[in-house]
Amino acid sequence: MNQDFYVRKRMQLLRLMPKNSIALIHSAPIIKSTNDTAYPYEVNRNFYYFTGIAYPGMYLLFYRHENTLGETLFIPRPDKTKEKWTGKMYQPKECTFITGISNVRFNDEIDDCLISHNTTGLSEMYLYSEPSKIDEPTSVSNKLLGKLSGMFPTATIRDLFPLTMPMRAIKSPEELDLIRTAARITKQAIEESLKHIKPSLKEYEVQAAFEYVVKRHGGRLAFNTIVASGANATCLHYDENKSQMNDGDLLLMDCGASYEWFSSDVTRTFPVSGSFSERQLEIYNIVLNANLYIISKVRPGISCNQLNELLIEYYKAELKTAGLVSSDEEVSEYYYHGVSHSLGLDTHDVIDKAMPLEDGMVITVEPGLYFEKYGIGIRIEDDVLVTQNGCEVLTSDIVKDPHEIEEFMDVWEVK
Repeated sequence: MNQDFYVRKRMQLLRLMPKNSIALIHSAPIIKSTNDTAYPYEVNRNFYYFTGIAYPGMYLLFYRHENTLGETLFIPRPDKTKEKWTGKMYQPKECTFITGISNVRFNDEIDDCLISHNTTGLSEMYLYSEPSKIDEPTSVSNKLLGKLSGMFPTATIRDLFPLTMPMRAIKSPEELDLIRTAARITKQAIEESLKHIKPSLKEYEVQAAFEYVVKRHGGRLAFNTIVASGANATCLHYDENKSQMNDGDLLLMDCGASYEWFSSDVTRTFPVSGSFSERQLEIYNIVLNANLYIISKVRPGISCNQLNELLIEYYKAELKTAGLVSSDEEVSEYYYHGVSHSLGLDTHDVIDKAMPLEDGMVITVEPGLYFEKYGIGIRIEDDVLVTQNGCEVLTSDIVKDPHEIEEFMDVWEVK
């Protein structure tokens, strides 16, 4: 992503803000996992969206006064002792080069800067409201809320999300390029994983193959990799990945690479022995046809909720025809999640599932069926770009036809 993208997006937000208002976004803290180690750093995606920087302890201030639009980036003051332990810290000129923000100051100057904006008759302040995390009982945004409420008791504090959600929902060409790259890495990683799907091996061996390829191509994991064999696949977010794969099982992989923090999210289901049984193939084809059917319905104007309703009606007919259910009500026993969610900087991105889709949005299409009594869980998930007249499947080249799957696995002597 180049500097022009961040400059353009910040100016777009500033023009949406009312006069005599400020907005403050933080980059997110490091969260400790134990007394002396930390979880991998996860930047606040909204901060990254406007800056292109993923570093803890930074703040981005927007301000709009009567005749002035402006922005200031606050960064931790470089500390040579700290740098010996955790690496070089950002310098102001480096931040300006990346973001295009000329006014870069240090964090210990933020209070004075905020107070100076109150002299202009500040009436509104924007923050992101966010739930507290298990490891962080009081979130950074909630701490800021308390602080700013005390500093500016007469100003109204509003949630920034309604202003930025429409911006993030529609993907620019630059964002789409990164999502496509993430999808290509995911394809390569899944294909490598197929070589490790064999009876007697462990789920984590498939996981390791997938994650190696993601890291080898400069990607990150978009979320915890799910590699679920047999009945494990009927648990939607199973990620222990420690069971042995057995002859006759199916293996469900829900996985995705992210590239420069933009995500892909793909699910495929493979036969551990290299070929589907008759029952597995019957259910697999119902899910595959559902995947293709819902993709055919993706277009501007329809919502994710409506797509899910279409899928449920499809399942009611198909499952009764196959003799897998005897009533409409039974469908919810075997399908119990939504068929689509938005995709972008967050794997579950920012749109409301009830809002109509628009040209430029990216969503998933992921029908599934889960029969614990048969030890069968099947989900087939693709990443889909909404276009003016329909959609483009960004993951169409990741194998999902059952016969092609069997041929692919046969090449690697899985049988």
